[in-house]
Amino acid sequence: MGRALIPLGLVAALSGLWMTVFYPNAPGDGALLAGIRLVVGAGMVLSLVLGFTAIRRRDIARHRAWMIRGYAIGQGAGTQVVTGMLWALFVGVPGEMARALLLMGGSWAINLVVAEWFIRKRG
Repeated sequence: MGRALIPLGLVAALSGLWMTVFYPNAPGDGALLAGIRLVVGAGMVLSLVLGFTAIRRRDIARHRAWMIRGYAIGQGAGTQVVTGMLWALFVGVPGEMARALLLMGGSWAINLVVAEWFIRKRG
C-alpha cells in the first residue's frame, strides 16, 4: 500500500503547491490563504519524506506517525467542506480572512490535532 501511497501523496502535495504558485487566486482567496496552502503543502511533502526515511530505517513507529500526519493534511479538503457548510449555515458567507484562517487553516489544524491525539494515544 505504501509503495503507491507515498508517490501518489507526493503528486497530490506537489501539484497543490504548483497550483498555489502558478494559478490565479479564486474569488475570496487572498495572499494569506496562499501562504497557508504553501505551508500545509510543504508539511505534507515533509511528512511523506520523513515517513519514507523512517520505514527505510525500519522505524515502524515513526513511519506510522509521519504517514498519519501526511494523511491528515491530505484529508483537509473533506474537513473544509464540513466546516464551510457549518459556517455558511450558522454565520453566512465568510470573508477572505475568516475563510483563510477559520475554514481552511482551521480545518487542517483540526485534522492535525486529531492525528496527534491518535498517534499519542496509540503510543
